[in-house]
Amino acid sequence: MRKTSLLALCALPLACLAQSIERPSPRPGDECSYDILDNLRSKEKIAEKHMVVTSVAPGSITMRVTHRVLVTRDTGDLTDGQVAYDDNLNVAERDGIKFAQPYPRRIYPLQPGLRLANQEVEYPVQAGNSRTESLDATAGSWETRTVPAGRFEVLTLQWKGWYNGRSPVWRWSGRMQRDIALSPATWCEISSTEQIYNPNTSPWTHRDFVLTGFKHDRAEPDHGVAASSLE
Repeated sequence: MRKTSLLALCALPLACLAQSIERPSPRPGDECSYDILDNLRSKEKIAEKHMVVTSVAPGSITMRVTHRVLVTRDTGDLTDGQVAYDDNLNVAERDGIKFAQPYPRRIYPLQPGLRLANQEVEYPVQAGNSRTESLDATAGSWETRTVPAGRFEVLTLQWKGWYNGRSPVWRWSGRMQRDIALSPATWCEISSTEQIYNPNTSPWTHRDFVLTGFKHDRAEPDHGVAASSLE
């Protein structure tokens, strides 16, 4: 994949602060690549993630997701396969398992200060087990974020709340938080941080996903984007 380094700065900063991020339109062949870092071990790079859009239809966007795992410790959840998303790029089906409702990760249009409370999610798990999540979402203010793929104006959408699990043998719960940086320059997430805590409040998972490159079928000239391709 050819990496694309973007300088995604609004031509008019004041206009940038006033705008929202509208629902994107991925096309077949679009790609995103990420480094995955383990924050529990001083930001150790543990894997690389690659996403390719394979089909687009009304209400359904399918991507092939693959990983290059560099550390076998605590990376069993980084599985490859086809993932189906809804029009807002929220997961509707993964590993052949359908969500009762798309898993909330993005909100469009996304505006500074947006708030959404008490999102109840039923997470599909193995038969006999159950997992539910209760999440609140808050969007921050415009800021500049620099990642290996370039520099972007972003809004960060923070999801924060609790998960509750149940099996025939025991029950468990804990806190969770996801901070997802989105930009009008690309539908790829610019970066995200995911924190999941076990019932004893110590971190169980704390990872960063940072955009290292992407390829889109077309540029978005109305966002003041200047792009250059790198090998």
